[in-house]
Amino acid sequence: MEFCSPEYLEEVKKRTNSDERYLELAREENASYTFIIEAEPEKGVDKTIVIGYKTEQGRIVDIWIGERPTDFVISGRYGVWVDILRGKMGATKAFLTRKLKVRGDLIKILKLSKATERWLEILRTIPTEFHGRYSKYNLPGK
Repeated sequence: MEFCSPEYLEEVKKRTNSDERYLELAREENASYTFIIEAEPEKGVDKTIVIGYKTEQGRIVDIWIGERPTDFVISGRYGVWVDILRGKMGATKAFLTRKLKVRGDLIKILKLSKATERWLEILRTIPTEFHGRYSKYNLPGK
């Protein structure tokens, strides 16, 4: 599935909401998020991608492409997102080294680090096709 396509986002929602371990870790999460995945034209990624989702008790109740007002906005270069999804860099490290920038309560996000790491494990099970030069890192999924 193409990274951030509507099909990909629906699969993210389906797998997230069916993972009991994640739901237990994120049971107190009630927030909305915007992810800005910044273009890298020099690496064949021509467009910035903006996606978002809303959670209630850890469950994704809405997921979308485009901008909406949300509690958190997390932004970074496309390659940083690829590195996180591949497991080459942890999300917490990306926040603390400012490779991912956060608008919103960073402390709240860091408190959800165990849920976030489990969520990334779930995302790595989705067959994912990246864009541009990052296509060599496509995830086979499970």
